[in-house]
Amino acid sequence: MSTSTEGIVLRTIRYSENQLIVHLLTKEFGRFPAIVRRNRKKGSSNYFQPLFHLNVEVNFFSQRNMQRIQQLRFAHPYTDIPFSVQKSTIAQFLAEILSKVVPEQQPDKEFFSFLSNAFQLFDAEKKNPQNFHLLFLLHLTRFLGIYPSKKTENQAWFSPSEGAFVPQIMHDTIPEELNTGFNQLLHTPLSGFHELQLDRMTNQALLNQILEYYYIQLNMSKLKTFEILRQVFN
Repeated sequence: MSTSTEGIVLRTIRYSENQLIVHLLTKEFGRFPAIVRRNRKKGSSNYFQPLFHLNVEVNFFSQRNMQRIQQLRFAHPYTDIPFSVQKSTIAQFLAEILSKVVPEQQPDKEFFSFLSNAFQLFDAEKKNPQNFHLLFLLHLTRFLGIYPSKKTENQAWFSPSEGAFVPQIMHDTIPEELNTGFNQLLHTPLSGFHELQLDRMTNQALLNQILEYYYIQLNMSKLKTFEILRQVFN
């Protein structure tokens, strides 16, 4: 029986001349790969860009390794992400991270709503996109079970291995010049990403620290899109 659900595109692989494998994170079924027939009409492949938000009709069977999409259309067409080099690069980068850290077939409607709202916010705000992924990755940790504890008077140094601010400098605590910026990110709502005032070097250094946190806490493999992101923002 065909079921309608919303889905966010995480990854697309060419399977054959006329078929794609699309990894979707859906509201009703969680994450799954699906085979989609390629339409040769102009623009049809635009459905499967990273983080695009779709409505899909799927005959879902949990025992299947691969689902089949019957129909699809845009749920929330983006007006800026596809046409901005900076935003589309960030979208590609975040889609790769989500592909690595989100398990298959674990539906979570609250998590899906967070992603949907976050990416619509990112698309709508035209100013300062370069800080969005920093805040997004920290807010994402709430759903991954690794949200950092916040700074206190007696615990002022952030340790990625501990996932917390600690009383004294350790072998892996964030450098002093970044500690304040990291704490600022933890206290900034996602909707305030465009108001952050970070120079390019600080932005890059904070991103390196956040990724190190992901590598340590989630044993995440290295990212292919990181170098592309770095080149675009340099």
